[in-house]
Amino acid sequence: MKKVLEELESELVALRKFPPKEGSYAAFEFRNPGVNDLVEALGFNLYEHQAEALRLLYEGKNVVVTTPTASGKSEIFRLAIFDNYLSNPRDTYLLVYPTRALINNQYEKFALENFHFFKISGRMVNARILTGDVEWHDRRAIIKEKPRVVFTTPDMLHYSILRNPKDYEWLLRNLRYLVVDELHIYRGVFGTNAAYVFRRLLKRLERYGRKPQILALSATLREPKEFAENFFGRPFEEVKNATNPFPKRYLVLLEPRRLNEMQLLRALVEKLAQRGIKTLVFFDSRRGTEKLMRFLLSSPSVYRMSTYKGTLPKNIRWEIERDFKEGKLLVLLTTNALELGIDIGDLDAVVNYGIPPDGLFSLIQRFGRAGRLKEREALNAIILRKNGLDYYYKEHLNEFFERLERGIIEYMPVNLKNRLVVRKHLHYLLSELKILDWEELSEFERDLAEELVKEKKAKIYENPLTGKKELRLLKPSFTYSSIRTASDESYFLVIDEPWIRAKLEEKDSMRELLKFINWLKLKGYVIEETDKVEYYRSLLPGMAYFSRGELYMAKDMTKIGKFHFIFAEKLNKFWDVETFASKREEVEILEIYDKKRFRGIDVYYGHLRVRHRYWGFAVKGNSTKEYVEMLFNLKDDGILKGKIYAPLTGDTGGDGEWSILNWERFAKVEFDEEFVREFETDGIWLLFPDGIRKIPNEEFEEFFKITEEKDKERLALSIYERLDRRKLFPIALGATTHYLKKSIREMAKGEDEEVIFAIKKMVDSKDGIGDGLHAIEHNMIKIAPIFTYVDSRELGGYSYENFPNPPFAGKPVVFIYDGNEGGFGLAEILYENVEKLMKKSFEHLKSCKCRDGCPLCIYSPKCGTFNEFLDKWQAIKVWERVLKY
Repeated sequence: MKKVLEELESELVALRKFPPKEGSYAAFEFRNPGVNDLVEALGFNLYEHQAEALRLLYEGKNVVVTTPTASGKSEIFRLAIFDNYLSNPRDTYLLVYPTRALINNQYEKFALENFHFFKISGRMVNARILTGDVEWHDRRAIIKEKPRVVFTTPDMLHYSILRNPKDYEWLLRNLRYLVVDELHIYRGVFGTNAAYVFRRLLKRLERYGRKPQILALSATLREPKEFAENFFGRPFEEVKNATNPFPKRYLVLLEPRRLNEMQLLRALVEKLAQRGIKTLVFFDSRRGTEKLMRFLLSSPSVYRMSTYKGTLPKNIRWEIERDFKEGKLLVLLTTNALELGIDIGDLDAVVNYGIPPDGLFSLIQRFGRAGRLKEREALNAIILRKNGLDYYYKEHLNEFFERLERGIIEYMPVNLKNRLVVRKHLHYLLSELKILDWEELSEFERDLAEELVKEKKAKIYENPLTGKKELRLLKPSFTYSSIRTASDESYFLVIDEPWIRAKLEEKDSMRELLKFINWLKLKGYVIEETDKVEYYRSLLPGMAYFSRGELYMAKDMTKIGKFHFIFAEKLNKFWDVETFASKREEVEILEIYDKKRFRGIDVYYGHLRVRHRYWGFAVKGNSTKEYVEMLFNLKDDGILKGKIYAPLTGDTGGDGEWSILNWERFAKVEFDEEFVREFETDGIWLLFPDGIRKIPNEEFEEFFKITEEKDKERLALSIYERLDRRKLFPIALGATTHYLKKSIREMAKGEDEEVIFAIKKMVDSKDGIGDGLHAIEHNMIKIAPIFTYVDSRELGGYSYENFPNPPFAGKPVVFIYDGNEGGFGLAEILYENVEKLMKKSFEHLKSCKCRDGCPLCIYSPKCGTFNEFLDKWQAIKVWERVLKY
């Protein structure tokens, strides 16, 4: 490790050593002496926090244990199971994990201890894995065998166990412990869905007269008891003071200086791979993993590397996991799909490409994944990007190290009142139980039950025997949607073969269709399974998509029920090309939940309708010309319906002066008809005073004064009259600012940079205050994770100079909303922290050293207008004006 860092010393920003820590131990007497013998045979002593958790568990309490990675949380339930098994051999135990790979890891550890248990007691606890990956005939064998311990996922509970309770009656009627591991992963969309899966499970168990104890295990949460009680709807006791030892670890911050970002990543990854060091490299996005993989295609170590994404088919993920464990692969370029799900006992290095978009939430999980073995040191490296979060923590290193070492996750967004999700699960619950007592339902659930009645899926019935009001099933839910997304629709990217299209059209039952989809996955015809958001962002007709180093072009889509099949053609993987969707946005206020005032701003929290109108996409890269040829083929086939502005046609959307855009590396597509995504969600909005409208005039006057002082006011006014960014944008898209700057330079040849910059800002002032509000919106979303742990990728935003609808018609407004359909608790956290967010935004914009906006402060990779119409100068002035009150 030391040598690797020495070779990259020129890029080193900071190095922090985390010294080893001694552990604190305590004794615990199990009911059966054989389990005390087992602890001794395994060669460890119980930590104090393990003994405390066991004591609470043996008192009959539900327990949430929230301590760092590698603190022995799993030993608590393993030992409790062995002890209870000797006393009550018919009891069963349900162990639930968020990922299949994590189950593999835990099952191996359980099997090892089970073997020691057998040597001591002469008895072995029958344990099996039961997930969606287990073949049907193996599932039947497990049901017949009736193991005492079942390792599963919330998905399997949702799709199979709760839908087929008779098959699993032996498990549910005898359930002693429900163990839910990695509780901190259950947040946002997945968390809200999973909370209702567990509530459905507990409701089924009540019908059987069972009330198992729940043992929830988590990374370090600020309020674990509160979160667990809200999540499960049951009382809990908490254990949160870790007493385990830690090995020596290093945290390194690197910044591209001599090398650029990709070169630095490559250098670090290659050096680690050459020394045989097993490494995970984490990226924010799937696109990031593929971008580095393509950059590494010429590396001598490329054959020891692979990308890994949750959207890959399961059989492909299994192969990658196996090869990594066996050492055939040394480096995995991954998204957060591998934060939990891999055996990392011999993992030595974790590299993070930037601070994750949820701030330190993910870093807290990853920090400590490497170096679980005491005798080995661990490296955790972060390569800083030109990004707002990275910049903030680079400037606040002490805060960064302190918060990371403390490792406390402060906010866990789960919205248990998402109407979309709760209504689905209420219908599932009714489908499973057939009858629900009306009094069992909350007021919120009754409201949704009445919606089911209107849809003729249920009826309200007065039971003459009991005199009770009941909700009874009329039409069951035949298909259960994924609990990993808000939508109940699935999107599959599929290799385009005529016979696949034909076979899909032949499937006239959902069962046949599902069997065919699984067959396509096994045979490698399904490239990835994505969601609705990714479809609109990356897979509209003609867009480029990368998967495991390969380049694909999205073609048309076929919809069958709730399943969408996007057909894709494989292209030359060495082409340098990317596509970026362009969209317009509309926000409508449906309901106001709350309102408060901070300084000169009214802040609202409420329910919104958001409409995204995708009207085309831009094509960029050295292989644009070759890619455009494929676009024309797609248009000739009648799949791409729209106008292509490209070098091949000579149509570049304007006259000769547009050569400045370098159309050889840039093209654009405008669809004949927009693709529209509409959804409802929760959000906050900032209502600014009308006084800020004077700021663009002040901007013009301030920068015009500079040209006057240099005696260039006539030149400045002449250029100012000729250029208008809003007229240029429909043609130039993301190249508009580049065109403006270059045009001003050519028209003001020989003038110094101060004059050129001043003229540019005069032209910017034409756009009005909307540009400043747009910059504020971007910046607030960027820095939200600093103190909320909200993932910035799950936030959307839009700003209006003149909001078009009542009750704020004509007012300047900035919206920030939960990007998940229905809202999943993110907006509420933002509302609680909005005062800090506004003050921090002002501080961040002022401290950023750029002159006119950059990726550190206001540029966003998600911007539907390609970061056009942004004005940092205006944004600072707006904050100065409104925060002084």
